[in-house]
Amino acid sequence: MPVNHDYTFADKGRNFRYHFLMMSKGKGAKSAVAIGTFDGVHIGHQRILDRLNDVASKKSLQRIAYAFVFPPRLTVQAKTRGLLLSEEAKLKLLIRHVDRVERVSFEDVSRISAETFIRDIIIAHLKAKVIVVGSNFRFGHDRTGDTFLLRKICNEESTATIVVPPVVIDGSPVSSTRIRQLISQGRVEDAAALLGRHPILVGRVMHGDRLGRKIGFPTANLAIDERILLPSDGIYLAHAFWNGGWSPGLLYVGTRPTVHGTDRRIEVHLIAGGDQFDERDRAATRDLYGKIMEIHLVQKLRDDQHFATLKLLRQQIERDIECARGVLATLDEPQGPIVT
Repeated sequence: MPVNHDYTFADKGRNFRYHFLMMSKGKGAKSAVAIGTFDGVHIGHQRILDRLNDVASKKSLQRIAYAFVFPPRLTVQAKTRGLLLSEEAKLKLLIRHVDRVERVSFEDVSRISAETFIRDIIIAHLKAKVIVVGSNFRFGHDRTGDTFLLRKICNEESTATIVVPPVVIDGSPVSSTRIRQLISQGRVEDAAALLGRHPILVGRVMHGDRLGRKIGFPTANLAIDERILLPSDGIYLAHAFWNGGWSPGLLYVGTRPTVHGTDRRIEVHLIAGGDQFDERDRAATRDLYGKIMEIHLVQKLRDDQHFATLKLLRQQIERDIECARGVLATLDEPQGPIVT
């Protein structure tokens, strides 16, 4: 289980209290530490974690991921809806690679000097014998520390440093920023190639106004954490997972212009391969209220659009379902859920 900790130290005459949440397993052992935000835990992050595993195995060190709770750049810029993963999902992905995860708010360490951060927190407190980072790693107050300073400090402290080059796909490095841009544009298939899995959304199923049920296509309305990045408005083929089941579905993101809506909605209509499943879909949707649902975004089918009548909207949804079933017939079985 995660455990809360406070750690107090001095830096340039000022006292700091550093608060973090960590997995309790193996506290106090010599370690290999990977430092980063790890938002998305994409294939670039996975390469860093693979190197961490290699060196930790050879040196019999505990594997620690030191992960910022919120990306530093998004914190500084005060942006909302910028995260690729909820903290729970990120933790569950990270713990597949390491023995311990230490989660720290960027605000808790942003005023600490670069040298103090590495010497007192990473090396002294975490007992790091190896530090693994990406090539663009920056640290300390005003991001003054870089990989050159990191190597200097680690050499003085007899700690090894591994700087992992980026993974390059289609001529550009894989990064969380690049993935955010793709998802914002609705290019979820391209984002999946960089993540090593489908982009996901996780939310609780809430009661809506039942418009979908009225026109013959009941939906589960999802309440998504306001910090999580949403894809561009439109219709997506998706896989939906919840405690007790899963189903392919059509995910809708948009303001429902046909009924002159204003609020952005995230709704999923469960589908399957044949008409005989329709009634089961309706029953399943009724039983989902209050449950946590995890959505894997597979492919964008079309943009959101306005229809002159509900009949025209219903006819388009029927075409969307047929299109989705055609795509599903070409796909392998979905990867399992991360959170649910």
